[in-house]
Amino acid sequence: MRMFAWGLLILLLPLTSYVHASQSEPKQVVMLLWRGVTDAERGFMEYLSSKVDVKYTLLDAKRDKAMLSQYVENIEQYDADLIYTFGTTTTLTLLGTEDKPSEFRTNSSTPVVFSIVTDPVGSKIVSSTTESKRNFTGVSHIVPHQVQFNAIQKLPNVETMGIVFNPLENNAVITARKIQMLSAKFGMDVYLYPLRTKDSKPDLSSLSSVIDTMLEDNVQLAYLPPDSYIISQGKGIVDSLHKNGIATFSATESPIRKHNALFGIVSRYYNVGEFAGHKAEQILTQKRVPQEVAIEPLSQYSYIVNIGAARTLDYYPPVSILKISELIGGNEWQE
Repeated sequence: MRMFAWGLLILLLPLTSYVHASQSEPKQVVMLLWRGVTDAERGFMEYLSSKVDVKYTLLDAKRDKAMLSQYVENIEQYDADLIYTFGTTTTLTLLGTEDKPSEFRTNSSTPVVFSIVTDPVGSKIVSSTTESKRNFTGVSHIVPHQVQFNAIQKLPNVETMGIVFNPLENNAVITARKIQMLSAKFGMDVYLYPLRTKDSKPDLSSLSSVIDTMLEDNVQLAYLPPDSYIISQGKGIVDSLHKNGIATFSATESPIRKHNALFGIVSRYYNVGEFAGHKAEQILTQKRVPQEVAIEPLSQYSYIVNIGAARTLDYYPPVSILKISELIGGNEWQE
C-alpha cells in the first residue's frame, strides 16, 4: 500500500504542476483617475471583468496636478499590462502631445486606453484619430458640436448663449472656442465667460460677477462644457444661473442628473466606459496592438431634459425635443 501511495503521488505531481502552469495570472490594469471613480470607471471595470480576469490598481489624483504628476512618474513600478486614463488632463499628463511627447509615451511599451477625452485631436494627443504610430487608443465622449447646436436652436427665445468654464482646463477652453467659432453658422451670439483664477486654481467666488455680466449681455442660455471643475461645482453654478433666470445646457450627463441643469445631449459615462473596456479587452485578450484599435466616440447619444429644472425656470423645451428625450425630475411626466 505504501509503495502504491508513493507511486500515485509521483504520478500526480507532474499533473498538478501542469495545472498550475496553465492557469494564467490575472491581468494587471492601472487606472489613473482625476476625480475618483465615476460611472465611466464603473462601466469599464464591469465590462472588462466580465471578459477577463483582472486585478485593478486605482490611482486617484483628486484633482491635484502635483499628485497626478507623481503617479505618472512612478507608474512603471506597477508593471501593468494596461493603463486606463480618465479625462484630458490625466491623459495629457501621461502621454504628452504628439509634438511634445512625454517620456512614458516615448519609452514605455505598456498600452494605454483613455476614456472621457473631449477632443483627442484638438488637445493634440493625436494629429488625427487614424494616426497609426501610437501605443494607445480610447473613447471620446462629446456629442458633435453641430448636433448640440441643432438642438439648442430649437429652444424657444434663445438668441444669446454664454459659456461658463474653467480657463485652466485644456478641454474646456478648446470646447468654448469651437462652440464660439460655430456661432455665426447657426446665427447665434456666443460669449465666453471664464471664471477668474486665484493661486493657479479657479475661483468660484467670481461666479456672481460672471452672472452679472451675462445678464448685462442678455444671455438666455448658459452652456456648461465638459469641464471637471464645472461638473464638480455643478450644484452651486446651476442654482445661481437658474435663480437669475438663465437656463442651462450641459455637454455632459452629471450636471443634468445630479445638479438639475435643464437640458443636454450626452454620451453616458457608463456607456463610454464600457466601450473603453471593449477596447482594453481587444488588447489584452486578442493581442491587438493599440494602433489597430480605433480612437472614436460613441455613435449613439442621449437627450435628457430635467423637468424639475423646467418648472423652476418656467421654461420648457419644445415637444419635438421632449418626445425624444429621457425626462427626469418629474416622474408624473413619464407615466
